[in-house]
Amino acid sequence: MEEHSTIQASPRGLKQEVVRALGAFSPLERLVFIATITIGAIAVILLLNRINQYFLVPVPIEGGTLREGVVGTPRFINPLLATSDADRDLTALVYRGLMKKDAKGAIVPDLAESYTVSNDGLTYTFTLRETKFHDGTPLTSSDVVFTVKSAQDATLKSAERVAWEGVLVKAPDEHTVTFTLKQPFAPFLANTTLGILPKHIWENIEYNVWAYSDYNGKHAIGDGAYKVDKVTENSSGIPQAYTLTAVRSKNDSSPLIDSIEVHFYASEEALVAAYTKKDIDTLGGIDPKSAEALRTEGAQILTAPLPRVFGLFFNQAQAKIFTSKNVRTAIDLALDKEAVVAQVLYGYGTVEDGPIPSGTSMTEEGAATRANGAQTAEAKKLLEKDGWKLGEDGIYEKVVAKKQTDRLSFEIATNDTPELKQAVDLIVKDLRAAGIEAIEKVYETGSLNQDIIRPRKFQALFFGEVVTNQSDLYAFWHSSQRTDPGLNISSYANSKADKLLEQGLTTLDPAKESTVYSAFEKEISSDMPAVFVYSPSYIYVTRAHLPEISLGNIDTPEDRFNGLSSWYLATDRVWKIFAKK
Repeated sequence: MEEHSTIQASPRGLKQEVVRALGAFSPLERLVFIATITIGAIAVILLLNRINQYFLVPVPIEGGTLREGVVGTPRFINPLLATSDADRDLTALVYRGLMKKDAKGAIVPDLAESYTVSNDGLTYTFTLRETKFHDGTPLTSSDVVFTVKSAQDATLKSAERVAWEGVLVKAPDEHTVTFTLKQPFAPFLANTTLGILPKHIWENIEYNVWAYSDYNGKHAIGDGAYKVDKVTENSSGIPQAYTLTAVRSKNDSSPLIDSIEVHFYASEEALVAAYTKKDIDTLGGIDPKSAEALRTEGAQILTAPLPRVFGLFFNQAQAKIFTSKNVRTAIDLALDKEAVVAQVLYGYGTVEDGPIPSGTSMTEEGAATRANGAQTAEAKKLLEKDGWKLGEDGIYEKVVAKKQTDRLSFEIATNDTPELKQAVDLIVKDLRAAGIEAIEKVYETGSLNQDIIRPRKFQALFFGEVVTNQSDLYAFWHSSQRTDPGLNISSYANSKADKLLEQGLTTLDPAKESTVYSAFEKEISSDMPAVFVYSPSYIYVTRAHLPEISLGNIDTPEDRFNGLSSWYLATDRVWKIFAKK
């Protein structure tokens, strides 16, 4: 039998062989060999690094501080008492509700794990998830009942009282809450985004002294994504900044940003100056002109549609010329709405042709739109078809009796804010080009509301309406709201439109709701009680180096935080296969 054996060189022997081989090289050959080996090694390292970088992707991680600037000083970090933008901003960060608006504006569960609605649309039942307030006390259904009943109490004088009037709230057990309505109400679910107060903190404080409690400020205790950590005050004790720190849990909605510093300023000018001086990194809700100036200096400008529509509302009782639909249509044709958006809003807005802002979800179709720009010639043809003749001064006239000639002239009342005044200036110019005389009448806000709008003492009004839900449309357009304190400022009356508005309030099916409001818009488009011009955008300014923030839909300024759980400031790089999808 043959024996096979193998000979294995020892590391020491291999080393001696390499040294012997190198010894056979001349000095130049040795230098070239070493250089070649070194270059090859470096090339391999660089290649491997490049391959590694190819498979690496940036992923958000926890960390960083967001420095936000806000106009105003907070007084009430309390969902039942908050009144100012500064109040509501902080309240939105410190408190949570049963439901919340997500980044797209949809109402989704938050403190609630799930909910059901009865077939008749009258009873809403919520099951709570396990969670705690910032002081470690468990949040239960009794806290929800306490919050809602406090909102309903007239002694507290909460702005939330109207939303909860007539709603019966009960807690069958500590994890279940039921709400019973007197009649179906489509916008009700939005009411349940109200932040929940800790009963154990507030139940021993009389309603008439709630406003004086420190729990509205530096000692606020909520259940939100952030808690109050520090308050910086000036020598007079007025808050200059709040520092909020993240409250994290195991669920995916925990915030990635470690802390948020909210700094307060007396005016928009001071706010913008603070950004310029790099005292803050983000700010929102500023004037389009200021935003455009910051953009040219390198700021990142984010926008989101606002549920506001500005237009020219006609009062036929004060100006008989508006009884003619041809006149109203001619006014619509004469306006260059695109120019208003471009020049007044610096492009931060959209043209509107209907009463429902394009950023809302109530209808997908919207009113029929016309061609962009003023159609002056078409407007003139329509007026002449209606019997108007161009006068010597370029304004249309019409003989209505032997000794009476009507002049196509009317007054436009508006607010004294720069944006509205500038918009009306452009409208007056467009109408003049079409042979229509519009006389601008500017009023201070208080005077406009009390002396002009409420008693309906205007011929035409350039104004804005906030349309966040179905009840807003009802208030602005239902015939029952034609007189003060109703908000139907055009005194519009249409029985078919009334029925659609009533149906919209009780329709819980989104598809049916879209059909209802599309039909309503067609009624408004046909009757033309107003000429709709534009919806402004919400403007949010960040520094260019910050990751892009998704704003989604915004009804009110604090809604910019709806998608906060996806915001981040810090990143790491990992292989694609390890990144979360």
